[in-house]
Amino acid sequence: MKNFAVLFDMDGVIVKSIPFHVKAWVSFGKKHGFKITRKMFLHHFSGRVNNEILKYLFKRNLTKKELGKFISEKESLYRKIYKSYVKPVRGLIQFLEELKSNKIKIALATAAPPENVTFILKHTRTEKYFKKVVNASHVKLGKPNPEIYLKSAFKIKTNPQDCIVFEDALNGIEAAKRAKMKVVGVATSHDRKEISHADLVIKDFTQINLAKLEALL
Repeated sequence: MKNFAVLFDMDGVIVKSIPFHVKAWVSFGKKHGFKITRKMFLHHFSGRVNNEILKYLFKRNLTKKELGKFISEKESLYRKIYKSYVKPVRGLIQFLEELKSNKIKIALATAAPPENVTFILKHTRTEKYFKKVVNASHVKLGKPNPEIYLKSAFKIKTNPQDCIVFEDALNGIEAAKRAKMKVVGVATSHDRKEISHADLVIKDFTQINLAKLEALL
């Protein structure tokens, strides 16, 4: 068996949370005078850190105080409306168990803030699988910049070319490819055609196993 590692994005990969992020951003936009749509989220927001998203919306650099206020406002709203619906994507737990039993290194690489990571891992009961996490607080640049995936590889002491990434976002797929990693596209946010440039496309984790991962490398 080849020595490799698996990196998971969070939103849209281990949970189908994107519609709830969209709802939260739409509400945030209405309050602050911005028209935000699902298309805007998928093409301009998804995979980016909140600092970048807010700069894109406000068309200026925000103060640290403003950033803290706006990020807290949007993410608190997101967690409130999503709390009752959180569940892992179909087949995820069985797949994580397969990786764990075969001693495959795993990390979570997400542009989400730490509070959202804690929220999702707690409600999906997946904390025990994701001991290594790189989140928005660990990077300066969001996806499609490869920083988050390169830092994740470094954290689990694996060469980037020996990492396989699970991604749902266009920016995330681009980031993984820039990092010279293989990418499995998860068709939860985009249809299969839109993410066909990934090395493999699945609808959920019932369509993947260790043998298929090894074949990618």
